[in-house]
Amino acid sequence: MARVVHPPRNAPPLWKNEGVRWLVFAVVALSLWEVGARLYNSPFLLPGPSRILEEFLKTPALVLAHAWITTQEIVLGFLLGALVAHLAALLLIVLPEWLEDFIFRAVSTLNSIPFVALASLVVVWLGVGGIGSKVAIAALYAFFALVYFVHKGMVSTDATKEELLTSYSASFVQRVRYLKLPFALPIIFTSLKGAAMAAVNGAIVGELFGAFQGLGFMILDSRYVGNTARVFLAAVFCTVVGWLLLGVLTALERRFVGWHLEMTRKG
Repeated sequence: MARVVHPPRNAPPLWKNEGVRWLVFAVVALSLWEVGARLYNSPFLLPGPSRILEEFLKTPALVLAHAWITTQEIVLGFLLGALVAHLAALLLIVLPEWLEDFIFRAVSTLNSIPFVALASLVVVWLGVGGIGSKVAIAALYAFFALVYFVHKGMVSTDATKEELLTSYSASFVQRVRYLKLPFALPIIFTSLKGAAMAAVNGAIVGELFGAFQGLGFMILDSRYVGNTARVFLAAVFCTVVGWLLLGVLTALERRFVGWHLEMTRKG
């Protein structure tokens, strides 16, 4: 029997690669920044990337130590906030409608409180030392960025499919596994990306209110001594951590909802 040989698939254009596009963006952005800083010619107010790199090379070990502390706070806070948000969304599905409405009103009320005020209280409650209070603040930021959208995705399933599962006497776990979760995955991953950025902001806000280490502490310490380049350096590291988180989430999104991404591009 003759072997069927399939023609090789054409490789996608290089510009469609997510990593390549981020690399091009970074190069262009840094180049424009450097040119703008040189034209402005005021390193104190607007240091360029080359000046920031010089600042990093002065004490690389110390900067990396601060960055590592903040990275732990961001990742732990993001994971904790995401876990609690998903558990809360699942819990709201099984609660009576009146109780679900009451809890959502409570969540909306808390979400309307300035996060800066919440952050200052969390630091007072959990203490300045250690990373506990900063992880909690990052988790709060991530939780509020997620819970509404995860719940909305879970309850917005097709009514016909819900009825079909009811006719088969499907359990709650089966409904979540085979219908609600797959249906909600696209909006969940989109929300997770926003929550990751919120966790970065939360960790920094927590460090600004009380910390002896981390990038937020480095920002405060550098500002007091007028070292603007060091402030920008801390901001750059925060951006890098955010990019890494986005990269991981994008890879997971391609793995689990690649079909949705293809439909979005074609549509």
